[in-house]
Amino acid sequence: MNIDREKFLKQGFLLVKNVLSPEEVEHYRNIAYRTIDEDAAKGKMFMHRYAKNHLGCLSNIKEFKELILDDRVVKIANEILGERPAFFGDSIFEIGIGSRGFHKDTSERKDPNHPDWTEDYPIIRIAFYLEDHKKHSGGLKVRMGSHTTVKTNEGKAIILPTEPGDAAIFCLRTSHAGNAVRSKLFPNLSLHNSLEKRLPKFLAVPEEKERVSIFLTYGLKSGALDRYMDFMMNHKIYQQRINESEYPPELINEIENKIDFINIKELYAKHLATQA
Repeated sequence: MNIDREKFLKQGFLLVKNVLSPEEVEHYRNIAYRTIDEDAAKGKMFMHRYAKNHLGCLSNIKEFKELILDDRVVKIANEILGERPAFFGDSIFEIGIGSRGFHKDTSERKDPNHPDWTEDYPIIRIAFYLEDHKKHSGGLKVRMGSHTTVKTNEGKAIILPTEPGDAAIFCLRTSHAGNAVRSKLFPNLSLHNSLEKRLPKFLAVPEEKERVSIFLTYGLKSGALDRYMDFMMNHKIYQQRINESEYPPELINEIENKIDFINIKELYAKHLATQA
């Protein structure tokens, strides 16, 4: 497994091939569908921009907890971040169509003089797309080197050619967009969001199968991570996710055997107490 940290630092993202086996890809697809069915039965299935989401932290689901702590995933996070990574509960999966259009995931997205842009930003997202996007639509677009600017229209836009089992890693400052549409005429050309929306179906390469994507976030203890967690605690959807998550002592011990852990649920309780 080749993890080129220098390449990541230069371009703001990295594609690591064949992290999961075909059997594991199918396993996680099945777990995602099973979880959503269980959520729907409980009246807790959450829709976000046409995609089905599980609200709570994925560490509360045995199979996804194993992925969060998988030696291969931890190795990626460790080598990209350069130190022992921390997990703080930011983990989701989606089934279906997510957001389109280039955006950033930092707490501050407009002010170039904000510490999020003037200081190091050691927070990364590791994404697994559990279907083919090398030849099909529905994958991830990124802009080369865009982690160095607040502007979302700078940097060459490319569609990452992810195949099932690949890990796509990107800095939260990197401009990225989901659900890329490949044109049959120019399949490797990243189309503008407005063109994607207007492209006739007969000219678009279809998705291989329904999109199932997993997003795991890791960071280093830092001012950037403090600000990002504060952003989470003041954001309605993240508040719902935190409320639906549990971190019993045995889970915390299991996480801390592999990586650092920050209990955002405890932090959120303290945050609420200061607002009372």
